Amino acid sequence: MGAPREIVDSVESILGIYFSGVRHSARAAFILCDELVEMSCKLRARAENYRFDMGCSFHDAWNAVGVGLDPVVLGNAVQHNRSTRNMMQHNSAAATVDDQHCADAILGVVEVIDHCWPGTSDAMFKMWMQCAIRVVRLYSNCGSFSLQQRFEEAMGEEDWEAEKRYPKGSEVFITPGRRYHWGLLLRESPELVEQVLNRLEIP
Repeated sequence: MGAPREIVDSVESILGIYFSGVRHSARAAFILCDELVEMSCKLRARAENYRFDMGCSFHDAWNAVGVGLDPVVLGNAVQHNRSTRNMMQHNSAAATVDDQHCADAILGVVEVIDHCWPGTSDAMFKMWMQCAIRVVRLYSNCGSFSLQQRFEEAMGEEDWEAEKRYPKGSEVFITPGRRYHWGLLLRESPELVEQVLNRLEIP
């Protein structure tokens, strides 16, 4: 049994924001990650027990029957993210997180979803989402700085356009290999990004 459609759609939204290139995208994606973890736990608990109180605390949700996140493997990480989110929203409106912290939170969301509904990320995530998660992993705490550099160089040097032409009138050419445009490239040509990841042996 895979995750409910709204869970998968929420992951797609988070990835879209993370790769959007807009200012403070990591902050927005991070906050949504925290909310999605809570929603996932509560929906899974409600599936196990239709009387489950959806208004319960975050801690009660991830410890509920049918959820039971491992307190060390996942519990500590999601609780730490919740504390950071609370600090950002209630204590310092200007506070934010860096790309790595956000990437860690995205991977945590995927882990929680696969814990609650095993196999969801393999069976229900679109190809571009699976490819995007590989890139997220590269920029997370699990990633390698040297591989990040090599990946960025390879993306910039890749020949993304089969047909070369000059801009017409007010056209603005987009250089897909620039990180700012990776979101567009991941959606339109995930198989080409996969080729770069595979060539560099990035997991």
